[in-house]
Formats: sequence, structure tokens, C-alpha cells
Amino acid sequence: MTAATDRRHTSRLRWYRRSTTPNGEPVLGIHTRTGPGCWVLLGGSELDEARRDEFQVLLDGALNSGARVVILDLRRTAFLSIRVAASLATAKRTIGMRGVDLRLVGGGQQVQRALDLVGVRPLFRYYTSVDEASTE
Repeated sequence: MTAATDRRHTSRLRWYRRSTTPNGEPVLGIHTRTGPGCWVLLGGSELDEARRDEFQVLLDGALNSGARVVILDLRRTAFLSIRVAASLATAKRTIGMRGVDLRLVGGGQQVQRALDLVGVRPLFRYYTSVDEASTE
């Protein structure tokens, strides 16, 4: 596990699990927000079939952590597989019954296309930043 400071708030630390890219960015990770009951999942550059199981473990961990809000940050995600998109639909329906809100941030054209193909887009409200998603 490595720590990196948030450049906007140097007193905050973000804790990442899993590997990083050569420039230090997390490939796929999770960190807690400073606000209580909110977790942020970082989608990394690709959420493909090779990372589906790892992503599911991270998602399940965040959803079972007692958090009231789980944010999936897809701003740096260039590719989202159909199966991962479908798992988001399942997660949204399942956790909604437990009072947990799963929110999505960003996502480029390819990500939005995958979400459209499996019919997931209408299930989520989209946010432009993690700060916006965590303060609502």
C-alpha cells in the first residue's frame, strides 16, 4: 500500500491498494475520503476482463465497509468492458436496498458507450468531480 498526497490539500493522504503505472498513478485502487461514510474507487486506465475480478473485490469491499456513499471515479478510464458495466448495474440495484448510493464520476466516450450498451446509464446520476459527488 502506498500513500500519495492530494496536491490540492497537502494535509490529506490518499491510500491506494494494488499496482501503479510507471508515473505513479494507480492502475486500480480505492481510498477513503475525509468525509465520514464515503469511499472512492479509482477505475484506472482500463476496466477490462483481466481486471474484472480485482475490481469486483474492491467494489465489494467498499460496499460492505459501512459507507453510505461509494464513488466510482472513471475520469481516467479509457476502456470499460461490457461485463464490468453489467456488474455496475447489479451492484447499483443490490446496494440501493441497503441504503448505499453508488455514484459515477466522469467517463469518456468509450466508457459511456459501454454503459449505454448494457442499459446502465439511466441508473446513475453523473458528476464532473469527486468533490461534487462527495458533497451532495
